[in-house]
Amino acid sequence: MVMQAVMRALLQNQENIPQGSIHFRNGQVFYGVIQRLFPNQHAEIKMGVHKLIARLEVPLAAGKGYWLQVTSNEGAPRLKLLNSNPMSNNESTTNLLQQLGLSNDKVNQSLVRLLMNEHIFLTKEDIVNAVQLLKQSQNLEEGLQIIKLMSQRNLPYNEGVFKSLIASGNNDSTEHLLKTLQASLILEENQLDSTGKEILKLLKSWDVEILPNNRENALLLLKQSLQRTGIFYENTLLDSEQNHELLKESMKPLLVQFLQESQSIQSESKSIAEQLLFRMNGFQLLSSENGPIHHLLYEIPIKLGDYPSEIAMQWSGKRTEDGKINSDFCRIIFYLDLEHLKETMVDMQVQNRIVSVTILNSSEELKNLSTDMLPAVISGLKELDYRLSSINFKTPDNYNKQDSKKNRYHSKQSYNGVDIRI
Repeated sequence: MVMQAVMRALLQNQENIPQGSIHFRNGQVFYGVIQRLFPNQHAEIKMGVHKLIARLEVPLAAGKGYWLQVTSNEGAPRLKLLNSNPMSNNESTTNLLQQLGLSNDKVNQSLVRLLMNEHIFLTKEDIVNAVQLLKQSQNLEEGLQIIKLMSQRNLPYNEGVFKSLIASGNNDSTEHLLKTLQASLILEENQLDSTGKEILKLLKSWDVEILPNNRENALLLLKQSLQRTGIFYENTLLDSEQNHELLKESMKPLLVQFLQESQSIQSESKSIAEQLLFRMNGFQLLSSENGPIHHLLYEIPIKLGDYPSEIAMQWSGKRTEDGKINSDFCRIIFYLDLEHLKETMVDMQVQNRIVSVTILNSSEELKNLSTDMLPAVISGLKELDYRLSSINFKTPDNYNKQDSKKNRYHSKQSYNGVDIRI
């Protein structure tokens, strides 16, 4: 489906967030290429977007690549040369696995090639853990991309994080998993504990609620869905002003409790609940801070009239000094599954409360159909102290051609001039 394809693209776009300076850890292994040699045994080493100046204690050749390992991170970091002679990629991969005492199998080879090509820094322990995670993955290439994302986000290489990121990009949407969980709980209703019954009660109440489709009710449903999914419940626990009793009516904390109470039980409901929780956690992990820029990504089910749907939202912008979202300057992208228009994307950019909107949909008639609604949009924004500057309508083909010419997040090259000894 188009919606799931968009979500996978979102996950890939998250990888392009620019990285900061290098922070070495003892035992990290990485692949670097000698760019230039300088007097007094110094050289410039390039590792992806990073460059550093190092003092050489062994002769190296310009233009060649080497495997290096951090042996000391106190004062001027020290790097151990793992292969003294330049080798072909295959030879270099085999050599590193031998150096680390790892078997020369397909999974290990693929991971080492990822480290080389993507300039990823991992310790031997990280590599061993990453290999174990990859062996659990049904798709090796997908698993490698998740390992890459984990390294860029400095996330721990554990099963929970890995499965959460996998779940955030798969074809089972949050709305679909909720429906499937409800059907499974109904079949197992006689065997459910109190938490399972609470989850089923919440799902049933969510399923029957229908409100007239207007702006006020749409906003109310959106707020209710955020509260009912409980995707930000960890933050609520830390906020003493929040009503913690509401957590009992939220899906995510109920799922956590349900899985804790059924650790020794194998059931279809437990498996679905686990996948749903992984997906919720995955979106939370994809949300990030990059210096002053914050990225928030989530997916919630919602009913538009009697049509069950979902909204995926990506927000990028800065926070104010008191930690609140700066609504004057931001970018918000909505992915909607509508009853008649089907998959629709709304890309809204706000600069000093001036709003420009791009609507992506496969219908060529959407622009004409929306003409009568534009005055209400302009008026509604004006009530909120915003001014609409433009609305553009595009089909997926036209949007992709233009969007491919620019990166949503621009990579920046960092340069370290520390005194590093090899």
